[in-house]
Amino acid sequence: MAKKAIINAVLFQTIWFVCLLMGSFWALLATVCYLVCHHLFIMKNRREWRLISVFLLLGVVVDGSLFRLSVFTSATESWTTFGVPPVWLLCLWVSVATLFAHSLSFLIKRYALAAGFGLIGPTMSYFAGAKMAGITLASPLIYSLLLVAVLWAMILPFGVWLTDKWQLTDRKD
Repeated sequence: MAKKAIINAVLFQTIWFVCLLMGSFWALLATVCYLVCHHLFIMKNRREWRLISVFLLLGVVVDGSLFRLSVFTSATESWTTFGVPPVWLLCLWVSVATLFAHSLSFLIKRYALAAGFGLIGPTMSYFAGAKMAGITLASPLIYSLLLVAVLWAMILPFGVWLTDKWQLTDRKD
């Protein structure tokens, strides 16, 4: 794995913790700093901003719908009652988009593998993150997690497909 891909993954994990532990203000500040660094030092193709924009919109629609349907609830985030995800959660969506052309580039053209990763990784992230950030998942918990797993089993391959379609990585395989 290239040095930039490792840096990309480590910075994403840092953003993940900031978003979950420090709230929307610090999440937004850290994400903006991360995106500037990503743009200057990691990004290979400026078209990657399209993918980041698509994932921001996906975050609003997908997590917004999950809040609106009460699959997710928050006692501390007032906007969630209207189906608007917290800023820190949208920062995570934007940050996830930065992974596809770099630390997740090994998934290019491997859609079944991407779906498998989508079933497990983001689902565990939501489970752990919800507890850390004060988000409640609807009961029975297994159904909430299953819904997240199915959604991300489609979202992750979609991100991989867009990355390949827009030629955002140098990978040839």
